[in-house]
Formats: sequence, structure tokens, C-alpha cells
Amino acid sequence: MLFPNSHENLVALFLCLNYSAMLFLIGIVGLIINRRNLLLMLLSLELTFLSSALNYLFVSSLINLLVGSIYAVLIIIMVVADTTIGLSLVVLAYRGSKIATVGSFITLRN
Repeated sequence: MLFPNSHENLVALFLCLNYSAMLFLIGIVGLIINRRNLLLMLLSLELTFLSSALNYLFVSSLINLLVGSIYAVLIIIMVVADTTIGLSLVVLAYRGSKIATVGSFITLRN
């Protein structure tokens, strides 16, 4: 049953997608506002990725397919890998200039 006729399911899906969209917008606004702080930018980026994983989970639970859950797990694995690489770059930049800002990546080129 791909598209159920129950209005309760569609209203619940609409509310869940609105929640996920709000998380995505908070992440995007966090990226725009915190252009100088690398840790906050990394957390905002992680929030946007996790909101897209929530979209997959919500829709796959409505359709009763496992593929959306598998995609959500793969997105979470990708976010964990992205976070570890980003955190290692932040630590490297902090060791070089004792400040973890976007401008401190200029010293990493040398």
C-alpha cells in the first residue's frame, strides 16, 4: 500500500516533515550565522544531514519499505565520517594558530 487513504497518516507525515524542515532551516541558518566558528559550523552541517535522514525515516515508515531506513543509516554513517574528518581538521588548525576559526586554515597550506 504505497499511498494510504487515511488522513491521520498524512497529517502525521506532514507534521513530521515540517519538523524535519525546521531542523534543516536551523542548520542552514546556523551555517550562515556562524561563519567564523568551525565547531558551530560543523554542528550545523551535521544537523542538516540528520534532518534529511529523518525525512527518509518518516517517509519509509509511511510507505512500509525498508529502503528508506537503510538510506537513513547510510546517511548517518556518512555524517559520522564527515564529523571525524572535520574535527581532526579543527584540531589541526587549533594546534597551528591556537584559534579555531575559518581564517586559521590559511596557516595549514604552508
